[in-house]
Amino acid sequence: NEDQEPPKMDELLTDFRCPRPDEESWPVMPGPGFIFGCSSDTMDECLGRGLFGLPAHMKASASSIVPGSTIFLFNVTDRLLFGIFEARTPAIMNMEPTAFSKNPKATSSPFPVQIRIRVSLECPPLEDTDPILSDILRSRGSGRIGPLTFAQTEAIATMLASQCGALQYMTEYRRGAKDGIGVIAPPIALPPRSIPK
Repeated sequence: NEDQEPPKMDELLTDFRCPRPDEESWPVMPGPGFIFGCSSDTMDECLGRGLFGLPAHMKASASSIVPGSTIFLFNVTDRLLFGIFEARTPAIMNMEPTAFSKNPKATSSPFPVQIRIRVSLECPPLEDTDPILSDILRSRGSGRIGPLTFAQTEAIATMLASQCGALQYMTEYRRGAKDGIGVIAPPIALPPRSIPK
């Protein structure tokens, strides 16, 4: 349409994947995030050790990771993105040399660029077929594993937090606190049911 106004300059700089200013987003540390990879064979080890690793050639791309950085884990076998994790350390070479190796006497891990993590928010995983997640990952242009912009990190964290109900609870809690209304926290886990004999 020829008589349509061109977009304003500030609209051109807005990343459409980032929540709008009037929308709630999940709070993440300002700065870039990162997606680590695992397979179904290494996922339990990653979570059990609280350690994520990358191949040596990705050392430079992991240099932006600092304690507090938002981290995600992509299972390449099942095509699922897990999160939300927080880096406890910067990327360090061979923090645990035997990690991800079948050789207990290994002197270097096959994934030597390593960080310690903690769970920030446990959420059901996102499938990489999710159209918004797929768009975010595709816009990176370098595969599923690697650094994320702040906008991408915030968008993925918000999707995960929304999926598990944490974002809605945070929004209700903030509104209730502002209005002086108490908000009951959702149960972390349902109590066990008695099994009929």
